[in-house]
Amino acid sequence: MCSNVIFQDQNITFLFDFLYKVEKYFTYEIYILTSGYSGKCNFCIPEDKLKAYVKRISKIMNDLSGEFTIEDCESDAYIKIYFENIRELYLSGQIGGSYEDNNLKFKLRADQTILLRLKNKLLYDLQPT
Repeated sequence: MCSNVIFQDQNITFLFDFLYKVEKYFTYEIYILTSGYSGKCNFCIPEDKLKAYVKRISKIMNDLSGEFTIEDCESDAYIKIYFENIRELYLSGQIGGSYEDNNLKFKLRADQTILLRLKNKLLYDLQPT
């Protein structure tokens, strides 16, 4: 599986691809495919927020409960990852800002591997170059 693929099965694809860094802001291309619908957009995320996401993911992995939201600092696009119960992990959100001509609102069920893959991806991207 490619390093930017966070989750993929026969019906769902979630890509989180690092594009570039300007000062302390990271830009990612986010792509979601679910049930034949797809969308992609760029998320700009400050470095301190990425570090906070890594800590939050670690806690959620240990507790098998909780939630966190990855937010684009330049629009109202977001991805929320949460447990509805100990066995059901979901992603929901909006790809593309509500002011744009096109956006995708989605909710999909995933498995817990998404947490470790996303955490490892963020840790890798936070390493000094």
